[in-house]
Amino acid sequence: MREFDIAPTYIRDPWFQDFVIKNEAKYRRFYENSTRRGKAYIPLFKDLLSSGGLSHLFIYMSMTESGFKTTAKSSKKAAGLWQFMAATARRFKLKVDKNRDERYDPVASTKAAMQYIQTLYRMFGKWYLVMMAYNCGEGRLQKAIKRAGTDDFATLMNEKAAYIPNETRNYLRKIILLSMMGEKIKSSPEKKDIKIRDIILPDTEVAVNIYGGITLERLAEILRMNPGRLAKLNPQLIGGRIDEELGLTQIFIPRDRLPWYEAFYMPPTLEQIYRDKHYSKLIAHIVRKGDTLKSIARTYHTTPLDLIIANQLKRVKLEENSIVMVPVTQEEYERRLRY
Repeated sequence: MREFDIAPTYIRDPWFQDFVIKNEAKYRRFYENSTRRGKAYIPLFKDLLSSGGLSHLFIYMSMTESGFKTTAKSSKKAAGLWQFMAATARRFKLKVDKNRDERYDPVASTKAAMQYIQTLYRMFGKWYLVMMAYNCGEGRLQKAIKRAGTDDFATLMNEKAAYIPNETRNYLRKIILLSMMGEKIKSSPEKKDIKIRDIILPDTEVAVNIYGGITLERLAEILRMNPGRLAKLNPQLIGGRIDEELGLTQIFIPRDRLPWYEAFYMPPTLEQIYRDKHYSKLIAHIVRKGDTLKSIARTYHTTPLDLIIANQLKRVKLEENSIVMVPVTQEEYERRLRY
């Protein structure tokens, strides 16, 4: 409770107790199903939240939002594990376009959610207000606080006054109840809780680097696995294809497929690119302020992926005044000599 800035005595609140009595069995099932689906995400989310200075208990906000369904999409078109609307996703630098929807990317969306949570905390100053605003919106919460004359938790949660929507009040209660269930796992000797703990702990998925220009179906063949399973692990990739313009991309594969990835996945080589695209020369480009792989590629009529491979780049952010070698055709090379 204290990690959410809520007084521990709230568990004796009659409205909360009534909520628990009516919903505990239903949310116990929801909790168990969510932890089965999220067994690969829970340790990841805890690490990311903790490294970002946030309480690991915010994993229960993601659980409440999506039940850890990677493909979750609401009737209002919020999507992913943290249920971002497209506009909010773009506000926090997630890509939402025809090739990729990073709302479904567990790492990218969690980092964006952390930024949003921290932004809301700077606005409101209390963690329970962050969760309220995440659900009902910043403007709606500001109006509620103004109408109530206070940001006190008990006042805002008052059923009769209804300062915040009923959906938001129940949203907070659900997060608290799921947190109580989840944190009980650490100390409870009950067999059912030990069983759930065993489900959560195994690390069954790993992130690997893949170069654009390949379909998930072809990648599944290389990994000797079901393409549907691979697609389910990577709902952020639209159309089942890693487009070339995405460049170097991280995807999730089952840990037991890692030996196949290491043995059989062969990224394209510079020689292949030269042959396929008729490149014959390399031009040295000095990185200027504002340059990106995409802008450089556009200038020389090449692609970001070609630049990544030609320069063996491990990251796509470029340092000013560094040199990027650009593969070009003979025609492009001669055109540039004339200027």
